[in-house]
Amino acid sequence: MKIRLNEKKVADLKPAQVGYEVRDELVRGLILRVGKKGQKVWEIMTFRGSKRLRVRLGTFPGLSVKEARKKAEAAKEVALSPLICIDTKTVEDLFASYKAAKESKMRSWRDVQSVWDNWALPRIGHVRVADISVHHGLDLRDYVASQSSEIRAGAVIRYLRPMFAWAADERIISAHPWAGLKAGATAEARDRVLTSLEWTSLWQASFSEEYPLGPFARALMLSAQRLTNVASMRWDEIHGDVWTIPRQKMKATRTSKASAHEVPLSKALANLIAEQPQIGPFVFTTRGDRPIMPGSRLKNRLGSVAGFGDWRFHDVRRSAATVMTVGNSDVKVPRFIVERVLGHADTSVTAVYDRASYREEKREALEVLAASVTLPF
Repeated sequence: MKIRLNEKKVADLKPAQVGYEVRDELVRGLILRVGKKGQKVWEIMTFRGSKRLRVRLGTFPGLSVKEARKKAEAAKEVALSPLICIDTKTVEDLFASYKAAKESKMRSWRDVQSVWDNWALPRIGHVRVADISVHHGLDLRDYVASQSSEIRAGAVIRYLRPMFAWAADERIISAHPWAGLKAGATAEARDRVLTSLEWTSLWQASFSEEYPLGPFARALMLSAQRLTNVASMRWDEIHGDVWTIPRQKMKATRTSKASAHEVPLSKALANLIAEQPQIGPFVFTTRGDRPIMPGSRLKNRLGSVAGFGDWRFHDVRRSAATVMTVGNSDVKVPRFIVERVLGHADTSVTAVYDRASYREEKREALEVLAASVTLPF
């Protein structure tokens, strides 16, 4: 159906048992899709060479008829403009360009890199950029779900989908191929804290794993740091009895605002690190040239040996903070010091003037944490 659209005519369009389309008489290719639940979506049909493109513009009434016509004409001009000529043939090439543009600006880049290396590169890295489609995304999502979990599959899509949006905005590709791809399951917010018995059971269970996974699990418990930072711990980050996590590895709202984080080593953690073999730059490694990537398989084995389920590696960090706050008969660690141990940003006005490192206070807190593996909290 083709009519000369205006605000009243569009508003009066009623949903039917099946969705239908209305074409505008004034702007060729402008389409209004009316869904069976009443949603009204503007789209423009255009071409790049012989390839037909269908671009979503927005929804009515958020996008009026007049604004939809303007966006439709602009979309046509974009489709006719040449793509940026860069040496991008495969999705692997595209990821390299995306990394060069975004790595220094994204606080979550390590997660993006991990998702790419472990899941996407083997599955879609070889695909030609011109051929990538929503079906590759669906295949990747289903594969990750079958090998790990639906939650991880959703995370993989959410981390990679912005790459294609960026490529479309930069005119590297003609259209965003995963724009309509749903990520699927998302992880629910958690407040799980391991009980005293679970905490000590997990510590004992870690001895069922050989190097590097067992020692890694114990270092995770003794340090209260993020999983990725412990897993990628380097020998050159250890200076005497202090582990300094570089600013590049610290999370911050803005990467430029991140700062290095000092983790004073408790005696137990210092001894654990000293006992590990030096077979490369990383403390915990199987190959020597790259750190370990602990995942759900290790978590499930540890949980099985410890005798409990329904836990995540990040629950260890939350539980460690609780251990320090609750303390023991001798010491109870103030929450402010626990925040310093965790490396959380202090956004108060006082923080602008207070430049103390609180090294000894953090060390005392981590000694309380170390004692908890033998003394229940």
